[in-house]
Amino acid sequence: MRTVKPKTTDRGISTEDWIEVAKNTLIREGISAVKVDRLAKKAGVTRGGFYYRFKSRQGLLDALLEDWRTTNNKPWLDALSGPGSPADRFRAFVSLVIDERDYKSDYDTSVRGWSRVSPKVAAAVHEVDDIRIEGLRQIFLDAGYEEDEAFVRARITYFHQVGYYAMGVRESSKRRIELSELYYRVLTGFRNGELKALELKPREAAPIRSDDSDRAPRRRAR
Repeated sequence: MRTVKPKTTDRGISTEDWIEVAKNTLIREGISAVKVDRLAKKAGVTRGGFYYRFKSRQGLLDALLEDWRTTNNKPWLDALSGPGSPADRFRAFVSLVIDERDYKSDYDTSVRGWSRVSPKVAAAVHEVDDIRIEGLRQIFLDAGYEEDEAFVRARITYFHQVGYYAMGVRESSKRRIELSELYYRVLTGFRNGELKALELKPREAAPIRSDDSDRAPRRRAR
């Protein structure tokens, strides 16, 4: 009598593999396509393989959202709060968004689209936006700008980048690099790598905390 061996491929698909399949599907087809049957077919396993890793579709969606918050947000924070002067850190940020090696703009755009139909995702996106804006604001503060201008420049820089993706601008990496210095000067006010307020000694960069928010700037006491 023949014995039927269980499919080892089902259990062989790791949690990370499922998240990767879900991420690629989200980016290419939108959140409505991130369904158990569809993902199982793409992964070449059965529904049982999915439920071996996740209790429900919502469990996968929660893991996918956490993956985005971790993998696509950490590179921003590393660039904005890394070593060097404010000019160095801003250039690291520019390199990040042009190279798109560690940071994936299409992942951000897809999650932002998902947020339109999910209050939970919308809250996560707003939180991440606030953290990134705070990181940019700190760069401008360290460069010697007053708090109001640092806050506005941070917003303009961030809104510019989000809008660039939202509009689906198509430019080659070569062209983006060619324009990067002009964008750098326009957005920062730094000239030839120098800081705006050379008479002010830049402060040490403060670490960016995950609970920082895009709060209204306070003026320094005089």
